[in-house]
Amino acid sequence: MDQETKKIYTEALGLCEKGKIKKAIEKLQLVVRTYPDYPDVHNALGLAFSLSGNNEGAVNSFKRAIELNPEYIEAYIHMAIIQNEQCRFEEAKQSFEQAAKLETKEKGLSPQLKVKLANTYSQLGDTYYELQEYKKAKDEYRRAIEVSSSFLDIKLKLAKTHLQLAEYGDAENLLQGILQNNQGYLEAKTTLGLCYYQQKRFNDAQREWQETLDRDSTDIKAKSYLNMLKEKVR
Repeated sequence: MDQETKKIYTEALGLCEKGKIKKAIEKLQLVVRTYPDYPDVHNALGLAFSLSGNNEGAVNSFKRAIELNPEYIEAYIHMAIIQNEQCRFEEAKQSFEQAAKLETKEKGLSPQLKVKLANTYSQLGDTYYELQEYKKAKDEYRRAIEVSSSFLDIKLKLAKTHLQLAEYGDAENLLQGILQNNQGYLEAKTTLGLCYYQQKRFNDAQREWQETLDRDSTDIKAKSYLNMLKEKVR
């Protein structure tokens, strides 16, 4: 890259940092026209497009950066974030997985990428859950936990999916594990009660729901479940 174009590129990056995105895009597009085979420039243009709200332009720029450099980890991550925001979860998952594959090859998966990848799997699981495709949801939640096992909320989602599939032993183990890590996680406790209820272990269910109400007398789910249990016993 010649000195004059390099100067324009540096100015464009500075404009991005100052929030002057429109001017930054104009300068980056000028650089791209002069040097169309520089992946860093396409990546920078993609970031500028994303800041301007032009997500399609951003994705296209990231794709071009990857075409020029198939091992461009940052471009994969930036593209995955945009795809994730657009609810294009399958595409986001593929982009994150490719970034993870490349990053692992170099230095091992970073904590930041683990979080992003786990959240993408979880959101895809949410989509399948809402569509009542519980087996697919279970697979995605499991992938999320394999990437990062510290997310108790994802473990709770997986436990609820096991309940939908009548896989009570798996649900119970997950819920008990969550409560061992956080005894104050009352939603896990009410869900454990529901797991017992569905197995007709009514005394165990009543214990979990009553203990929940003892900790939080306003817990609507625990109240409703206890009333449901009273009607069942009658």
